[in-house]
Amino acid sequence: MHDLYIDCTFDKLWEPALPGLPYRFFSISGADDTSYAKCQLLWDTMFVLNAWAPLDDDPLACDVFRNYWNVIDNNPEAPKGTYRYGMVPCTTKPDLPQDGYSQIPILAWGCLMVYNQTHDRALLDLCLPYLDAFLTWYATERDVDDDGLIEYGAYKKCSIADIVQTARFETFDFTPTLDGLRLTEHPTRGTGGAWYGNIEGVDQTCFLAMSERAMIEMCQRTGRIELMKKYERNLDKRTEAIRTKMWDPETKFFYSLDRDTDKPIRARTLQGFLPLTAGMASVEQAGELVRQLTDPSLFWSKYPVTTSAMNEPTFRPDGFWRGDVWPPTNYLIALGLDRYGYYDVAREMADKMLELVRKHDGHAHERYNGVEGRGLGVKDYCWGVAIWSMLVNTHYGVQEDYRTIVVPPHAKGRKLKLGKLEVTYPTDTSVELKSAFQREFKVVFPGKLNAEIQVQCDGATIKSVKPAGALSEISFTALPGKTYRVAKSEPS
Repeated sequence: MHDLYIDCTFDKLWEPALPGLPYRFFSISGADDTSYAKCQLLWDTMFVLNAWAPLDDDPLACDVFRNYWNVIDNNPEAPKGTYRYGMVPCTTKPDLPQDGYSQIPILAWGCLMVYNQTHDRALLDLCLPYLDAFLTWYATERDVDDDGLIEYGAYKKCSIADIVQTARFETFDFTPTLDGLRLTEHPTRGTGGAWYGNIEGVDQTCFLAMSERAMIEMCQRTGRIELMKKYERNLDKRTEAIRTKMWDPETKFFYSLDRDTDKPIRARTLQGFLPLTAGMASVEQAGELVRQLTDPSLFWSKYPVTTSAMNEPTFRPDGFWRGDVWPPTNYLIALGLDRYGYYDVAREMADKMLELVRKHDGHAHERYNGVEGRGLGVKDYCWGVAIWSMLVNTHYGVQEDYRTIVVPPHAKGRKLKLGKLEVTYPTDTSVELKSAFQREFKVVFPGKLNAEIQVQCDGATIKSVKPAGALSEISFTALPGKTYRVAKSEPS
């Protein structure tokens, strides 16, 4: 893990490259790469920042986001007052103008993940106005029929593809759900070109919802109540739309849709599991999704999760988003499993990814063969560090909010110094926590307990509960610098 961390983060850090990248940035490959990789991508970088946050380097996190905001302020093709204003391109490059298409919209989610670890209020004050501009652009320019479901698009073609393929680059570019993508003019505006896709994607809808959920939390913490209400309305609308229109009650799976007919595109891909990550699936839907996720005839290969179901006619183990395995999507699916309480499944996924790192001598690949686990794509690709983040969640029990601790089985002896958070397991039934800032902890012991849970600090019990029902958890406020021991005591 140490080598993986070095290869996937430190080796990817660049100095500013004017005029497009006036601040330090992370690239997808190393500093010796002079190809197109010398750029700051949108969703890739969020996985790197999430892993970088514990290093107490708040200025660098701000630098990375400032590069995005510099594009919003200075893109000559998207000035303020136009429908393009607020777009953050897929790749932020040294040269201007930038590309005319965006990417998976998880900037707000990434910002919150950093803040949850650093508690850097300056980061939120810097980012929230720009995040609002970006997400407002996404919610309007990528939802032209205003039904809450998000499409794909592009204002111009990029240098390596025609405009339709450029629009596919906004997401999992070669996934079979996009084989029928075509671009049309805006249905109501009457100006511009054929820039708007005819497919509503489960993926983009969930990713936007992840950022909207993050905006709600960040606005609440900073007192931006009216802005918070805006994103609450957006999220409610999106959740209702995806549950009712994209869920197929017959096959019990989420599918992308034709924008104009609402007809499902019945290709079973990992996109269907992203409602778990975004918290948009109902409890019943989550159960059906996990059943299919762990089916060895569908997605649960030797090294899950395959990007396409293995019984799909387009499945290829080496296929680009058609059967291969990717670290960032596995990480996101594992977050969703934890969100709904499927901790054992998430832990098994993390174990399999760790096995792949060991199999490749401590290196992470961009992607893997979906059956054999053979490394594919770029070696030491930046988002390989997401495998470390999976272990933080599963092996050390530190959940996505960096405040909830789910005690893993057989954890005795594990110690984690994660920046401003320290987690130690003296026994299998206790955990010690220490935070550098005031934090509202929740400690969960999975399963029903016939035991009392106690929180102690400086030798004194400050709180105790006797769990009732299926929930075995306790919440408390931790003061900075204090060590708290949370333990369950079995009855004699």
